[in-house]
Amino acid sequence: MRFDVMIVGGSSAGLSAALVLGRARRSVLVFDDGKPCNRFSHASHGFMTRDGSRPDDLLQIAREQLTPYDTVTLQRSTVIRVTQSDSGFRVETDAGQVHTARKLLLATGVSDTLPAIEGIERFWGTSVFHCPYCDGWEVRDQAIVVYNDSETAFHQVMLLHPWTHKLTLCTGGTNKLTSEERARIAKNGIRIIDTPVTRVEGSDGKIERVVLADDSRVECVTIFVHVVVGQRTSFPHDLGCAFTEQGLVQVDVFAQTSVAGVYAAGDMATPMRSVAIAVAQGATAAFGINHALAGEDF
Repeated sequence: MRFDVMIVGGSSAGLSAALVLGRARRSVLVFDDGKPCNRFSHASHGFMTRDGSRPDDLLQIAREQLTPYDTVTLQRSTVIRVTQSDSGFRVETDAGQVHTARKLLLATGVSDTLPAIEGIERFWGTSVFHCPYCDGWEVRDQAIVVYNDSETAFHQVMLLHPWTHKLTLCTGGTNKLTSEERARIAKNGIRIIDTPVTRVEGSDGKIERVVLADDSRVECVTIFVHVVVGQRTSFPHDLGCAFTEQGLVQVDVFAQTSVAGVYAAGDMATPMRSVAIAVAQGATAAFGINHALAGEDF
């Protein structure tokens, strides 16, 4: 069967697009490998009517609400190859299946690389975070360490300051802060530590302290880190999509990439990472895809 649309990625953006397209009577095939970007998070915040819900609960509700639409097929599989042809797009899965469609929506997300600090992986998503909008409220007015060894350190500290004044910035020993940035940070009563961090300690998913190279300790309840973000798959590269300077897939107002017929939505195409924004972008992509299909068919 040749589908109208194949969606690679069954998380917030992909399922949102599938709902809109399914209701538009488009035949849709969604590939889901079961590894959404936010699978390490304890809760999803900032999504109206579902604030504080577990990410997997949100996805389960979304899948259940697709069941009335016989236009949508959900497939739990991993896509290994995506190619383009004169008639559309071809997808191969790890099970050896091949499917084709007229349009393609990539919603494959991104990968996060944590700082090379001993023990930090154990706390990722429970008390080690990267987004204050997602997790700042829960640790408001408490002792927070920001670990950031990049040029974004000042920006991250500035954003976190409204949530708590008990901030400590650990730079990892780098010298990325300008003298003006250091002065503004100090003016706001924030301690800067340039001694390298060796490990983090805690129990039951809760951070208790940061241990420095000189064996001194900084007590805290949470660490906000700078993560290195990359595309989770090579598919947009393979298809020849253009990228922004930040390494995101470049899209227009309807999520169309630089390659005709290829759309992208969710974290892979925006620096603003949240379930609410991913859902909105998935719906926007669906509007764009359906408009294109309607124009071709009419």
